[in-house]
Amino acid sequence: MAKKAVHATFVRALDKAHTEEDVKNVVAKQFDITYDTADRNDLYTPRVLFEFKFDKNFASLRQRAAVLAQALYYMRRLKFGYTDRPIPGHICLADRNEGLLFDAAALRDVYADEAHAYDWDLAPSSPDPRLTAALLLLPAVRDAHVYDLRQETEYEAWAARLAGALASQAALGLADKKVITERNFEEVYHYWNNQFGESVRNGKKSSRYFMADIQEGRSLAQPGQGRVLFNLGTGAWVDKKILPRAYDYFWSLYEKVTNPDTMRALVAKIDRLSDEESRRREGEFYTPLSFAAKALDYLERTLGPRWWATGQYRLWDMAAGTGNLEYGLPTDALPFCYLSTLDQVDVDHCQGLFPGATIFQYDYLNDDIGNLFNTESLGYLDAWKLPKTLRDDLANPALKWIVLINPPFATSQTAGTAAPGKKSKDLVSATRVQKVMHREGLGETSRELFAQFLFRIRRDFQGKTAHLGMFSKTKYLNATNDHFLRERVFRYEFERGFVFSSANFAGTKGKFPVGFLLWNLGRERALDDQIVELNVFNEQVEKVGTKLFSTQHRDQFLSKWVPRPRTKRVFPPFSAAITVSTRTTDVRDQVAPGFLASLMCAGNDFQHQNNTALLSGPYASAGALSVVPANFERALVVHAVRRLPKATWLNDRDQFLAPAAEPLPADFVAGCVAWSLFSNSNQTAALAAVPYQGTTYSVPNHLYPWAKAEVRTWPLKDLDVQRTLTAADPDRHAAAWLLVHAAALPPAAQALLAAARPLYQFFYAHLPALRTGHFRIGTWDAGWFQVRNALADQNLAPDLLADVKRHHAALGQWLLPQLAPLGFLP
Repeated sequence: MAKKAVHATFVRALDKAHTEEDVKNVVAKQFDITYDTADRNDLYTPRVLFEFKFDKNFASLRQRAAVLAQALYYMRRLKFGYTDRPIPGHICLADRNEGLLFDAAALRDVYADEAHAYDWDLAPSSPDPRLTAALLLLPAVRDAHVYDLRQETEYEAWAARLAGALASQAALGLADKKVITERNFEEVYHYWNNQFGESVRNGKKSSRYFMADIQEGRSLAQPGQGRVLFNLGTGAWVDKKILPRAYDYFWSLYEKVTNPDTMRALVAKIDRLSDEESRRREGEFYTPLSFAAKALDYLERTLGPRWWATGQYRLWDMAAGTGNLEYGLPTDALPFCYLSTLDQVDVDHCQGLFPGATIFQYDYLNDDIGNLFNTESLGYLDAWKLPKTLRDDLANPALKWIVLINPPFATSQTAGTAAPGKKSKDLVSATRVQKVMHREGLGETSRELFAQFLFRIRRDFQGKTAHLGMFSKTKYLNATNDHFLRERVFRYEFERGFVFSSANFAGTKGKFPVGFLLWNLGRERALDDQIVELNVFNEQVEKVGTKLFSTQHRDQFLSKWVPRPRTKRVFPPFSAAITVSTRTTDVRDQVAPGFLASLMCAGNDFQHQNNTALLSGPYASAGALSVVPANFERALVVHAVRRLPKATWLNDRDQFLAPAAEPLPADFVAGCVAWSLFSNSNQTAALAAVPYQGTTYSVPNHLYPWAKAEVRTWPLKDLDVQRTLTAADPDRHAAAWLLVHAAALPPAAQALLAAARPLYQFFYAHLPALRTGHFRIGTWDAGWFQVRNALADQNLAPDLLADVKRHHAALGQWLLPQLAPLGFLP
C-alpha cells in the first residue's frame, strides 16, 4: 500500500476513536504491536513504553509534562520493582492528533530519583505536581518535537522513529538496568531461581549460587561454552552448565551489586530465601510486607532518614510474631531493635531472620504486670522477665523510642467473664492487664486486647520521647465503644499515616479500613481536638486519595438523635417482614404507646448499615426502637440517612451523626419519608390474626401511603380483602402524614408517588392471581414488602415495578448530596 494510502487509513481510524482505548487500538494495529498492559500501564513493549490519551493537546508544554510524568511512574516500577521485564529505551505519548517520542536515557535521572524528591506513592494517573513542574524545565521535554499525525509528512517522520525504536535490537546490554536492593532481592532471587536453580542445585542451596552471581567478580560466564564459574567463598570455583541465552538476558536486565553496604545486608538476610514458605504462613491480620515496608518509609519521613544511625533510638515491637513489620529494616538497624512475641516458635523464627536484634519470648499482657503497676492486692508480684538490656534502655532518659506494632484485635463478648459452658472468645481478654484496667474503672474498654496493649504502652513510655507506629482497625478513632479509651488512655498527637483495605490481609472477613498511624507519645492531646488525615493506598500501594477521620463525642451520634419512648405493652416480635420470631432468649416483645412501626438501627456506623430496617412489630433482638407519632419524622429520616450512602471499605467505620442544625428543611424530611416508604428495607406488612403467647393480634401497616378514600375508588378483586376496608378502620399514619405535608414533597418524591399509584392499582386488580396466602396478604393495607414481592413472584407488572424503582433511585440521588452539608456524615 502506498504511503499516502497508509496515512489516510490511519487517520480514518483515528477519526472513529472516541476514547484513549480506541487510540491505543489504532496505534497497536498500525504498528503490529502485541498487547502487554501488565502493571496497568497503557501499553508496554521491551523497547517502547506507551502512554495514550484521547485528545490532550501535547503542544501545551504543561499537558505534555503531566502525561509524561504519568509514564515515568511506570518506568520507575520497572527500574526498582519486582518485574522481570526490561526498561524500555523510549517513551511514546500519543493521542488522536499528535505523537511524541522520548529517549528514556534523557529522563533516567528523573525516574530513578534516588533522593526521593517526588512522591512516588501516588497513582500514576495523579502524578506529583512537583514532578510535572520539574519536567517543564528539562530540555528533553521542553524541546521535544510534537508530530502532527494528521499531516502526512509529520506522520511519516514519527512512524519512522517509532518503527525504528520498536525494531531496535538493543534488548541486550541496555543502557539502563534494574537494581537489586534489600527491598526487591527476594523477588529477583525467585526469578533467578526459576531460571537457573535446577542447573546449579547439587548439595548446596541455590541461594548460595545466587548470592555469588550477583556480586562483581564472584561469577564468570564462559562465552560460547554455556557454562558459568561460581566462587562460593571457599576459594575454589564451581563450574555449572547454564543456558547462555537465558543467563545473558538476566544480566541484560540487572546490575551487579557493587555497594558493599547493600551486599552485607543481603548476606545477613540470605536465610530468608530458604525460609519463605513458613514466613508467609497465612493468618488473621498477618501484615502484608508491601504495607509494612511503606510503614518504615513513614517512620523515616517522621524521624529522619536512617534514624537508627544516630544510636539515639530504640525500637520495640511487643507483638512481633514472625517479624513482618521489621522485615524491611536494614541490617545495621537491627542492633537497636527489640522484638518480643508470645510463641517460642516465632522467637526461633525471628532469631534466624534478624541477626543483631534482641528477640525474646514475652507475654506483654501478663508478664511483669506486678512490677509495673501496684498490684499486690491482685497477687501479680513476679521476678522481672524483661531482658535487663531493655529495662536499662527504658530507664535511660537520653534514649528515644519507637513502638512499632500490629496488636491483636480479639474481643471478649463478656468483658472477661464467660457464660457457663461457653468457650469462643469470652475469655480471650482475661489477662492481668485487664484486671488492672478494671481496677481503674475501664471495664468496658478492657474487652479489647488492642486496648490492653495501648494501656500498658502508656505505662511503659509515659514521660519518654517516644513514637507509636501502629497497624490497626481505625475504630478506635471514632467508635462508640472506644469512647473511654480515647478519654482515659489514648490521648496523643497524630503525626502522619495511611489507610488501606483489610482485603489485603489473608484470613480477614469483610472489607474495612486498616490504618498505619504514627502518634507522638510525648505530646498529650485529645483526639476530639484533632483532624486525622490519612493517605489512602490501593492494593498496589499507590496513593489514590486522602481520608479525614474526625472524632465526635457519642452524644453527637445519630443513634442518640431519635427519642426512644419507653415500651409498655406486649406485641408480637418480628425477625423478618412477615415472620414472627420464635426465639426464647433476650426477646424484645414490647412496644410504646402509639406504636406505628419498629426501626431497627443497631450500631451507628457504616459497618452496621444493613442493620437498618422498618418492621411492623418490635424487632426480636437488641438495636431497635418504637416509632410513634412523636418521633415518626426523625425515625424515617434516620432510616433514609443510614440507607442512602453506599458503604465501602473506606467508610466502613465512619459514624452517622445527628444533624448540625435544626429544624431540617421540610422538603428534605418529606423526601426521606417518601423514600423510606418505598425502600426495600421497609419491611412493614399488614397481618391479620397473629398468635403470640396465647393472644391473637391484628398487625396494621401504619406505613401504608394511600388514603382510604382513594383506595375505595380502585378495583379490588379479592372479596376477603375488600371486606377489611371498613369505615371504622382509620387512615394509616403515613397516608395521613403525606396528605398534611403534600406541599413539602420535593418533585422527585411526587414523581415517586405518581409512579407507585398505578402499581398499587394493578396489585389490587390482580389479587386473585397472586399467592396471597404465601405472603400473608389479607387486609387492604398491604405492606410495600408484600406488594412488590407478590407481584414479582408471578412476574406481573415488571415495567411498573421498574418505574417505581427508577423514581425511588432518583429521589435517593436528590437526597444523598444533602447528607454531608446537613451534618449527617463526617
